[in-house]
Amino acid sequence: MSCLISKGKLLGCKDQRGGIKNLYFANYDSYGFTIANHAITSLGTLDEVFKYEVKATTNTLTETGTSSQDNGTFLVAQALAVTLPKLGADLQAQCQLICAGRPYVFVEDYNGNIMLVGAENGTMSNMTKVTGGAGADLSGYTLTVNAEEKNNSPFLDNTTKTALLTLVSDQVVS
Repeated sequence: MSCLISKGKLLGCKDQRGGIKNLYFANYDSYGFTIANHAITSLGTLDEVFKYEVKATTNTLTETGTSSQDNGTFLVAQALAVTLPKLGADLQAQCQLICAGRPYVFVEDYNGNIMLVGAENGTMSNMTKVTGGAGADLSGYTLTVNAEEKNNSPFLDNTTKTALLTLVSDQVVS
């Protein structure tokens, strides 16, 4: 049987930090990513990504795997919650394009990991425009990016992380 557990885990040091540092969006296409053992080792023909800097305290990636004994299935629901401050026509246009498409989202955390959300099927998104009620409230956009995959989001290996960063477009929204 190929589903047998093969390793344990030690408690380890307290050397991790929560939070998302950057997001990289890529338009959906058949790039031919190479994924093996839960790691991406090649980006295939991917040639451009768009970087979104975010604050760690308002953005989360949660993945929930659900198995069905009766159906013999396993599905991972990936959910990314993103806050993008500052209302503006340019950012609003990009948020709507993210929601209208099904882009891949590379999520970079504060531990140096980069993971790919929507690796096989792309993503689906919802956007909320918020003006806030009080002076310190959010004036910006919130995105919820979801995907349904057969595996958790794969990690990029070190070589592939370096390759991804060379693909960042110089086109930015202020």
